[in-house]
Amino acid sequence: MHTNRIQQLFLLILSAGLFFISCQREIKWPGLPAGNNETAVNDAERVTGGVNGIVLNENDQPIAGATVRSGTNSTTTDRYGVFRFRNIQLSKANGTVSVEKTGYFTGFRSFIAVEGRINNVRIKMLPKTNSGSFDAATGGNVNLASGASLIMPANAVTDAAGTAYTGNVKVAMTWIDPSSADLPYTVMGDLRGVLTTGAERGLSTFGMIGVELTSASGQPLKVAAGKTADLRFPIPASLLSAAPDSIDLWHFDEATARWKQEGKAGKTGNMYVAKVSHFSFWNCDAPFPLIDLCMSFKDDHGAPLINAQVRIKRTVNGTYGYGRTDSTGSLCGKVPKDENLELQVLDLCNNPVFTQPVGPFSTNTTLPVITVTIPALNSLTITGTLTTCANTNVVNGAAAIYIQGGHQYTVPVNNGTFSVNIPRCGNTPLSFTVLGVDYAALQQSVPVSGTGNTGTINLGTIQACGTSSAQYIEMLIDGIPFTITAPPGTMYFSDSTNTGGPQPFQAWISGYNNPGTNSSTNIILHAQHNQSVGTGFPLLRASVNLGSGVGAAETWAPGAATINYTTFGPSPGGFVEGNFTAIMNFSGVPKNVVCSFRVRRP
Repeated sequence: MHTNRIQQLFLLILSAGLFFISCQREIKWPGLPAGNNETAVNDAERVTGGVNGIVLNENDQPIAGATVRSGTNSTTTDRYGVFRFRNIQLSKANGTVSVEKTGYFTGFRSFIAVEGRINNVRIKMLPKTNSGSFDAATGGNVNLASGASLIMPANAVTDAAGTAYTGNVKVAMTWIDPSSADLPYTVMGDLRGVLTTGAERGLSTFGMIGVELTSASGQPLKVAAGKTADLRFPIPASLLSAAPDSIDLWHFDEATARWKQEGKAGKTGNMYVAKVSHFSFWNCDAPFPLIDLCMSFKDDHGAPLINAQVRIKRTVNGTYGYGRTDSTGSLCGKVPKDENLELQVLDLCNNPVFTQPVGPFSTNTTLPVITVTIPALNSLTITGTLTTCANTNVVNGAAAIYIQGGHQYTVPVNNGTFSVNIPRCGNTPLSFTVLGVDYAALQQSVPVSGTGNTGTINLGTIQACGTSSAQYIEMLIDGIPFTITAPPGTMYFSDSTNTGGPQPFQAWISGYNNPGTNSSTNIILHAQHNQSVGTGFPLLRASVNLGSGVGAAETWAPGAATINYTTFGPSPGGFVEGNFTAIMNFSGVPKNVVCSFRVRRP
């Protein structure tokens, strides 16, 4: 999808989170207060289901170690930024996950949950950095480069308990661009709102601002009772002519993961200006009515199309909606009423590989199963067999497949076998890494990497067994996985504790694939340690040569990156496991690197 085609965001919220991004002209929808045939939203009804998700930073790189919550359940993201929940209670009308990571605003994703389904979500976190400050006694302004701004009056700040605060106030603020292609991944929750009557509406957004106030020591602060602050929302040029003079204002309620109607914003030039009495994320939106729509997809071999990105286009004005199919190849959610729509299945570059007209729908609708034939040029099928530690086929498990660019597929096994059809794009080989997971035994495999263009790649047998003696060094380089495993490669661990070398102790971790050949690749790490688990140990040197056009990585000065040890087994025979993140230069080009390793001590 071309950026100049992305202008206004409408909601089409499905089980994986699907949004309308309109372009060209705006259709004005009235606020439509709840009538006699409408009831308030009911988020109390529960279903049992699951969630697969991937969490990315502002550069589309995986965020490892983020805390993810859904209801009373919590987990953390792995080194790929991926998390999973299974057999948890979800609100049927508003299933929700939240993500916390130091340095970022809390991220939220909401979706309509279906009994027994595994929902797929993608969350791009928003950095929470110091945007400016002001003195509480005099008030002040904080301005972002985007044009978004905060104007605080004098003596309008208290601490969390309501006691008047004096002193410097630090402001973390972010603006969410309503014309951005990333909007479906950065928006808080989704774009459904609750009117003051309690009825639900889809939301057409003209921009969002998030604000957090703290003292110099990090103490949470808030707007004083009876006071208001001004927020100014820049209106992108592509939306200015469609922007009404007055628009509903909505705040994001983190407790319910819902946008709630609260007040109005007025247009002044190319800005919406609103007065707010508290801070969270605020949103300028026009509401519109919705109906429920369910769809199911399979490929031309009859297999469910899992985690496929689906787009629905409003033919009347070019509005787009996005979402991802669940573990059964299905989507269920809400779309605008009484319109002709076009359904599209997209490849990894957001280009349509399948289209079909649908609608209009005046009532809730379930479509017949849709068979999607993906052109051979765009189709890559990955298959394999997953076995247990006892070498029997895994009955309750899945293959987690990680693709460059922050894409992830979790494919359930059928008596040990798995298969997924990925609608790829471009002419370069697609790199991927697979982890086999045995849910019953709570075991997983070592990473298995591969590349492919089109056709079918059979990975053979993958053993989901954490007691494996295999060793690996794995790097995600700008989201592309590269792994050296032993076997078939070779791995070495050299330790200064064995030779009476310098203290703090130092270790050299080396991995080689195809040594002595033209296709040889290697990763060499040199780091300090103290013979135990811990964080913050200096990474003294890293040398990387991965071939395949990636090139060799230059090293950096000591202390520029640190290594974390999660396991430090005894010598001989114990395993050392750890990880680090860094920016490394590959032939002069800086790239984000996330590295994990497991190697045996001699």
